[in-house]
Amino acid sequence: MARMSAPQLSGDNAAPADSRAVRFVVLMTVLFLAFLWSFVAYWAVSSRQETIDNAEQVLRRMDYAVEEQTRRLFKLVEVFLGVAEQWIVDNPQADPRRDPRFLHLIETFRERTGNAIEIQLAAEDGTLFPLGPPTPPLVRELRDKDYFRAAISGDERHFHIGIPEPTGPNGVWQIPVAHRLKQRTGDGAALLAAIRLPALLSLYEEVRLRPNGAIVLLRRDGTLLARAPHDERLIGKSVAGGQLYREFLPRAERGFGRLDRTATDGMDKFVGYSVLGDLPLVMVVSAAVDDVMEPWRRQMLIIALLAFGVSCASLLAALRLARVLGELSVRNAELQHLATTDLMTGVPNRHHFLSLLYHEFARGRRYKVPLSLMILDLDFFKQINDGYGHAAGDEALRAFAAATTGCLREMDAVGRLGGEEFGVLLPNTPVEQAEAVAERIRVAVARIAIETELGTVRFTTSIGVTQTGVDDESVDAVLARADAALYNAKASGRNRVIVRLAGEIHSRF
Repeated sequence: MARMSAPQLSGDNAAPADSRAVRFVVLMTVLFLAFLWSFVAYWAVSSRQETIDNAEQVLRRMDYAVEEQTRRLFKLVEVFLGVAEQWIVDNPQADPRRDPRFLHLIETFRERTGNAIEIQLAAEDGTLFPLGPPTPPLVRELRDKDYFRAAISGDERHFHIGIPEPTGPNGVWQIPVAHRLKQRTGDGAALLAAIRLPALLSLYEEVRLRPNGAIVLLRRDGTLLARAPHDERLIGKSVAGGQLYREFLPRAERGFGRLDRTATDGMDKFVGYSVLGDLPLVMVVSAAVDDVMEPWRRQMLIIALLAFGVSCASLLAALRLARVLGELSVRNAELQHLATTDLMTGVPNRHHFLSLLYHEFARGRRYKVPLSLMILDLDFFKQINDGYGHAAGDEALRAFAAATTGCLREMDAVGRLGGEEFGVLLPNTPVEQAEAVAERIRVAVARIAIETELGTVRFTTSIGVTQTGVDDESVDAVLARADAALYNAKASGRNRVIVRLAGEIHSRF
């Protein structure tokens, strides 16, 4: 039969406490790491969005500034063309190609713009006439250009912008602008202005975001007119099928967005864009996503490495603490075992057995359940020590404890009260059952045989049994009754069980 041992009784309380401590350490570590990485994730998301918001503000401001500069230049062209046309209207008899007043006006235009803008007179068949000293035509094969045909057949109140092309001996790139005259003069049907592309590119290069940022000027139809950094292969290329024209411009004519794999350089970019409402132009200022996000990525890497280091340190500390708690648990169990166990026999010592008795006595009174108590004594133990030696006596005590324990249940407890005297506690057990258990113990002890050099040691036991009653005020009364029953058993010849209740004594042999 199973029994309640000292390690079980003492360790059952200590083990849950140690387990709770380890679980608490694990829980706190998990909560700390969860908080730490939640903070890292929150910081990553919020700082990333803040970086994008800052990029948006910068690109919107840049787009507005570059748009105004570009509009001012094209408006200047519009003014020049308007003034030149008005002079022609006011002087219908004069030949603009030769009249010194008109040529002086044109020369003044050139000087005021630093030769960034050139003007020539165009016939309806596309022939170009220089205004002033002989100069190469601003555009080759003008009559085949779509913007020129649109200008000749369109509204004279608007001018039309063409695709840049290199002209002159130095191959300078220029953006042509055609404007139909309201009143023709001789062969002249339109005025053609050309904006030197370096004038625009120098402005764009000053403000573009490096290293991979770009500033792009487009026609409303998606044709690329100018780009900084300059790439001749991109001039005249159409981006009308790109993400900007498909997604962003239909929603708003001014805004901010992200373009995936742009058509001009194949990079992911943040862009600020705007449509020059009074001009057939679109302005785009961009910054490479990698350039914008690189500082954020560096910060994120540093924060992640720090968080990883803190996490590793926390895990190591938690493991170390758990190990220390485990060691403390072992030490506590050992100390508890030493404090509650009789080292010779391995059963609870007197102090621990009495504490169990007090606990079960209180529980029995509370729940009205019976509690039986035995007091056992080895018969003639002194003769074993004197006749066979103390080693044989010690072995007899151990064998007695083992035989007694083998007759008990898991819920029962056996303890050494001192010397050769032991106690057995049987919770929730009436005295009739306790008497039967005592008889089994008596028989089991009588079968013990210990071989020594001086012969075989055999011995018996006397047992006093009692049960708590409703009139018992304390444990002392129960102990006294059990001791009295044991005394009667020894006085009656030993090797017997005596049960004593209030006013009753009887024996079983």
